[in-house]
Amino acid sequence: MLKQMWSGLKRFWQAWTRLAKKIGTFQARVMLTVLYSVAILPFGLLVRLLADPLRIKTRPTAWLDRPAEVEDMQWARKQ
Repeated sequence: MLKQMWSGLKRFWQAWTRLAKKIGTFQARVMLTVLYSVAILPFGLLVRLLADPLRIKTRPTAWLDRPAEVEDMQWARKQ
C-alpha cells in the first residue's frame, strides 16, 4: 500500500515539475517582454532622439579645446 502511494506521489511530482517548468518559461517570456516594452524601449528611443554625441545638431562656432595630457609611456600603457 505504501509502495503504491509512493509511486503515485512520484508520478504526480514528475508531472507537476514538467507543468511548472512550462508555466515558468511562459511567465518569464511574458514578464521580460513587458519589461522591455515598458521600460527599456522608451528609454532607448528618448536617448536616441535627444542625444547628440557628435554635436551635429548644434555645431560649435570654434574648435573644441582638447584637455592637455602628458603623452609618455605611462599614458601609453593605460591605453
